Amino acid sequence: MMFDDDSGRFTCENDGLLFVWDEKPNENVSDLVNMLTKNYYSHIDDIVQFMIADLQQMYGEVDAEIIKEKLGKPIIDYDNGIVTYLEQSFDNVHIFEFGFLDDAFEELQYFSVDG
Repeated sequence: MMFDDDSGRFTCENDGLLFVWDEKPNENVSDLVNMLTKNYYSHIDDIVQFMIADLQQMYGEVDAEIIKEKLGKPIIDYDNGIVTYLEQSFDNVHIFEFGFLDDAFEELQYFSVDG
């Protein structure tokens, strides 16, 4: 866990995922990060299915595997229940984001494209 001066947040990276908190999390955060990492990757297909219609509307016929390749590193804001993709490689303009309501990434809401 470290404090990122640029974003003003506490950050932790695990297995290609970046976790952020506004306030310093407690000492047991590593268990939470490991659980969230496991759950994110075990539900990545469902996450992509949640986004696919909007991404196909913007970028044409892209399949789930292409979407997974192009999403880039997710930033998981646990406190606010938001996953953001700043490094997506569909274009250099947009930011992808969705909300999650549970630690299992089964209840997703509000996919948005900003930029």
